[in-house]
Amino acid sequence: MKDSFSRFYLWYVVLILTLASTFSIIDRQILNIMIGPVKRDLGGISDFQVSLIMGFAFTFLYSILSYPAGRIADRYSRKNLMAAGIASWSLLTMVCGLANQYWHLFLARMGVGVGEATLGPAANSALSDYFDASRLPLMIGIVSSAPFIGQGLANILGGQLIDYLEATPNFVLPLVGELYSWQMVFIAVGAPGLLIALAMWFLEEPQRQGKMNDAEESVPFREVWAFVLERKKFFALVFLAYLCLATQGWSLFSWLVEYYVRNHEWTRSEIGLVYGTIALVVGIAGSVIGGLWAGYLISKNVLDGTLRVVMYGTIVLLPTAGLLTVVPDPWVGIALLIPVTFCMAMPPGLMMATMQAIAPNELRGQMVAFYLIAVNFLAYTFAPTLPAIMSDFFFGSELALGKSISILAVFNYSLAIACFYFGLKHYRVALEAAKAWR
Repeated sequence: MKDSFSRFYLWYVVLILTLASTFSIIDRQILNIMIGPVKRDLGGISDFQVSLIMGFAFTFLYSILSYPAGRIADRYSRKNLMAAGIASWSLLTMVCGLANQYWHLFLARMGVGVGEATLGPAANSALSDYFDASRLPLMIGIVSSAPFIGQGLANILGGQLIDYLEATPNFVLPLVGELYSWQMVFIAVGAPGLLIALAMWFLEEPQRQGKMNDAEESVPFREVWAFVLERKKFFALVFLAYLCLATQGWSLFSWLVEYYVRNHEWTRSEIGLVYGTIALVVGIAGSVIGGLWAGYLISKNVLDGTLRVVMYGTIVLLPTAGLLTVVPDPWVGIALLIPVTFCMAMPPGLMMATMQAIAPNELRGQMVAFYLIAVNFLAYTFAPTLPAIMSDFFFGSELALGKSISILAVFNYSLAIACFYFGLKHYRVALEAAKAWR
């Protein structure tokens, strides 16, 4: 750990960043457990229309603004940038609860993406200055367990909450009027983010280390692009692999609850409690153990340990995720969900550690932004939509969600394994070049 901060303070930083990341996922994904009520109360919209709110509406401005956010993170105060972003997306999540037409909700979701664009570049850049190389995979792994903490809490509490609210009369708020159950959920999950934004504001900005030069101005874009082109084989292979992982992961996140409701006739509370518990416990374990494993390999001079661990996990995902949504017994699917969740939890944090390892300080936020643009835009946009398109237009049945998700799993994980295998040597070359400024 860096000497300028106490051990207690560093763990406090990790806690605040993890909470911020967790609520970003909850605010982003809470819609997934409310698909049925939202479709009903917005005039019977289709799965495809819902998928656009889940995906494109969020990712459009999220991706466009990720690179400007990355440049700001590489030049100015990262903790102030994150505090402003958290406050804005939390307020706009609450605005989602005031929407009473499809396009109102669509536009509010776009606004959520604006705020969330700030977190990834700034948080990962800051962590690289709080922690040394051998500890960084674990700490980023803890923060990157947020999707599973968020999914777990959203499903455990959100499923129970939506069932309770569905069984009670609609709420009436002063100056607002009558609200549906799902609208109240948006308001309830958005509000805590304002307190997290305040806590982020009072963090201490870490001193930047590992720079190529001492200049204070931002690196010109032509130099950033030249840096990427010099490592184009690494970026092409690894970004494509992560695109496959992210697409499949968000497809499953988006539709698993609805799949169990439709195909196995579980209630939202039942699948929410089971899936939420697995996501919360197994997801955290996978993210943390993946970080520990990669850190151990790095300490033993296996410098490509972060990417190697992800490849091993993807090999496990190919058969398990491929069977998860087609096995006839719902409890066999739940059993398969355990290794699937564990292996899905490892890549996010390890990817961020991978990016920080090959980039100088003044490019770290922008490298994360490139990742968010190249991978997350496509994944978040198409992941919810692909299963819906396949079930609506290819199979012609809402009950075909499981088949659609399974077919996508086999394709995505097969391609990802091949990309990781061929990308390892290019990662080692990039690590060798990084010795110049490390």
